[in-house]
Amino acid sequence: MAPEPEDDIMNEKNPRPLDEDDIALLKTYGLGPYSTSIKKVEKEIKEMAKKINDLCGIKESDTGLAPPSQWDLVSDKQMMQEEQPLQHTSCMMPKDLDFLL
Repeated sequence: MAPEPEDDIMNEKNPRPLDEDDIALLKTYGLGPYSTSIKKVEKEIKEMAKKINDLCGIKESDTGLAPPSQWDLVSDKQMMQEEQPLQHTSCMMPKDLDFLL
C-alpha cells in the first residue's frame, strides 16, 4: 500500500509555506456570516462614541471636583476666611421607646 499524499504532507519535517489562499482560508475559518458586518458596525460605534466624547468636552468627576488645573486655591482660602463657620448639631433617640406606645 502506497502512502497517501496527505500522510506525506503531515510527516514532512519542513512543510511548504502557506500561500495567500491558505492564509485567507485560515482567516475566515470559524467566522460567521455576519462577522465582517458586525466588526464594521462596532468600529463605527467606537468612532461615534469618541466623536461624542470630544464634543462634550471636560466632564465632571464622580467626586464633583474640578480638575486641578482649574483650582483657585487663593480665592478659596479667602472665601473660607470670610464665611461664618458652619454649625453642627446632633439628634439622639432614646433607647427605650416603650413610653411612646
